[in-house]
Amino acid sequence: MTKQHYISFVAYAAYDRVMFLKLYPEQAAEVRFPKMYGGDLYFFCSEHGLFKRAGH
Repeated sequence: MTKQHYISFVAYAAYDRVMFLKLYPEQAAEVRFPKMYGGDLYFFCSEHGLFKRAGH
C-alpha cells in the first residue's frame, strides 16, 4: 500500500453486530475477525471507493 492508494477501513456487518477496523497506509492490509456468520464484508479503498462482499 502507498500513502495515496491504501485500504482505509474494513468492516463486517451482521444482523446483530458490526465490527470496524481502521487501517493506515503504513501498515499491511491484514485484518482478523472472529468467526461470524450471515454478514457482509465491506472495505474502502482510498482510490477506488467502497466494496462489498456479500456473506453466505
